Amino acid sequence: MADISFQNDIMPLFKQFQAPMMWRFDLTNYDTVVANADMIYIRISNQDGAGYMPPPPFPPLTNDQIDMFHQWMTTGFKP
Repeated sequence: MADISFQNDIMPLFKQFQAPMMWRFDLTNYDTVVANADMIYIRISNQDGAGYMPPPPFPPLTNDQIDMFHQWMTTGFKP
């Protein structure tokens, strides 16, 4: 994958859900997402068994989108 940034890749991924649903925190805010990245990753990948985020009727994120988020985390959270 190319260089992944919050502004170009991560924020737009979550922005699509901003109006129709309420998350615990603002997933379009860089500092908030960085501070909660582990929990967000667990939820979007359903590692906790609680169900995927976003919940139905929205489709879960694709494996490529989840992998992109994980790569962004592991490569240093580029703004």
